[in-house]
Amino acid sequence: MNIVCLGDSTTYGYMVNKKKVWTKLLNDKFLEDGKKDIKFINKGINGDMISGMFVRFEKDCINEKADTVILMGGVNDIFSSKPLEKIEENFANIINKANENDIDIIVFTPITFIKEAFTFFECNNLDEFDNVLKEYVDFINDYTEKNNIKFVDVYNIFTDKILKENNYYDIFFDGVHLSDNGHIIIMIYFLMEFI
Repeated sequence: MNIVCLGDSTTYGYMVNKKKVWTKLLNDKFLEDGKKDIKFINKGINGDMISGMFVRFEKDCINEKADTVILMGGVNDIFSSKPLEKIEENFANIINKANENDIDIIVFTPITFIKEAFTFFECNNLDEFDNVLKEYVDFINDYTEKNNIKFVDVYNIFTDKILKENNYYDIFFDGVHLSDNGHIIIMIYFLMEFI
């Protein structure tokens, strides 16, 4: 079974040793458990937008013979001030493309970002970005529930649980990108939800 992980830097593992990215951790775990037929294929691209993921769906998912796609994206669109309606439209287009090609899809909402630790780029409107991100997460939760799509609400898992039990600087290294520990958390929640 090929599980293509389609996303941005959170999927790619920006600034994280490739052996410690959540997709590699899942591959190692399944191999250790004797499930050699399950393979996670990392198709994350740093800085990619959900529109880019739609454009490369055929090459990165269909051509890879994906049985399942894990989709996680949209936050770069928000940071680039793309209209929320356009982000939602591209999200729905990816879901439709997966359905047209009989590919199962699992949606991960984007993770939250830490405003007080945000150093990735200079920005004066983090509150606005945060509000749009919350709206987008609400849209994803509503859309996936109405359309009976598997999803993991990573955003609210982080805000309601992970960040209450851990210091943000143990999980993020710049307020946006996950550290090694953050990738372990993503891997654990995938296993808890679906295995």
